[in-house]
Amino acid sequence: MTKVIERDALALLVVRLKSDQPSGKLNWHAWDEAPGNGTHCLPEDEGRGSIQPFKRMPQENAWSYFNAHVERLLFPPGNERGARWLCCPDDLHLDIAKRPGEPGRRARVDLLECLTTPLDPGCTFGLIHLSLLPAAESGAPDTLWWGRAIASTFGRMGISEFVLQRPDQIIRLDQKRPARSLTKELFGDPGDDLERSLYTALMVPECDDPVQRLALASHRATTNHLPTSSRDLEREERQTVRIADPTCLLLGRCAAFTLTEPLTVTYARNFRSYWTESIVFALLQQESLDGFQRRLADMDILRDSGVEVLRDDWLEFRNVLWWSQLSSSVIPQQLVSKLRNELGTERLFTDLEGDLITYSEHRQQVALTNLQIYGFPLVTLGTLATILALFEAPEKTRGLLIAILSLIAVSILLYLQVRRDRRWASLVRRYSTKLKARLGRP
Repeated sequence: MTKVIERDALALLVVRLKSDQPSGKLNWHAWDEAPGNGTHCLPEDEGRGSIQPFKRMPQENAWSYFNAHVERLLFPPGNERGARWLCCPDDLHLDIAKRPGEPGRRARVDLLECLTTPLDPGCTFGLIHLSLLPAAESGAPDTLWWGRAIASTFGRMGISEFVLQRPDQIIRLDQKRPARSLTKELFGDPGDDLERSLYTALMVPECDDPVQRLALASHRATTNHLPTSSRDLEREERQTVRIADPTCLLLGRCAAFTLTEPLTVTYARNFRSYWTESIVFALLQQESLDGFQRRLADMDILRDSGVEVLRDDWLEFRNVLWWSQLSSSVIPQQLVSKLRNELGTERLFTDLEGDLITYSEHRQQVALTNLQIYGFPLVTLGTLATILALFEAPEKTRGLLIAILSLIAVSILLYLQVRRDRRWASLVRRYSTKLKARLGRP
């Protein structure tokens, strides 16, 4: 019989990092060198995922859950292309309470990971794996409240104490920006847009109530005042994935997995090794697309030749990261599809694909137009000069005709350039307005 884990919930916080190298007081290891490699490493037999932190890593000549190209991205061999760093703290806890001195909830920090894509510019995520311990005192907040608390980006009413407990140190986190403060302590370099991009995945056992699952996915502290309109119910059904006993609801920036059974080692391993890895893969896609959108919107198309560079990076993104068939299992495809639908990833991809095609085609048209502008006068002058030479016109006549033809050629050159610049400026204004509106810029 599979061992039951005495935890009220599991959670994964996905935070955006600025650097691809974690810093701080913790010891980090490359993912394929972490098992049994000293302080803050993984256990020797972590490959089975049968003991804490319940995370299965790929092993040589072993069965693989993800397709080969996806596994190479998530777990780069030798950290040569992209990177994945792990830290398994020995005794690190996060305590959250409504007010100092009142009963709170304690979660163990089981595992920390730092994942970077091989794309240029790279995108780096910090993964914080938490497990909620049973309440030690009566009157402590419930799991719903805790799920809302760990997703706090800015200070909220009813949550006033965030404490990171180390064996030799107690660190009080900034209650105004707890997620950023926690990320800084664990990784050292929170990203500028951390609050906007924070994502939470939760797994709660013995929860057979769809209302509870909706409250978890909506980051609600209670089940009161939940949306109940027909449109909301349709959205909830559309964003639900049923995985045998577990059921997952993906809303906003949260994925809530609920079990009708107690939490076992198997469920914990699947949650951390496969299901949330699929979600992280989709989040990497979303962050990369956001990066392309920012680069394109900030580019001066009239003077910047970087459209070709951006197009090359786009082709690499499509070849390396833009996949939906992650595994032979159906579950990753469903999770990626639901998350893309909720975050608008597919729409963003379609918009960027069209914009890049338009700009690339225009660059080609500019090159052809330049060839016509500079080539036409030269061909005309050459042809007429040949005709004049054949008819042996008087020297003064030839000089006058050549002067007239040169003036005509220069006039044509200037006229075509003005026409081209006006047409291109109109096109740039139209697409720049479209991009800025999509980004919500003035």
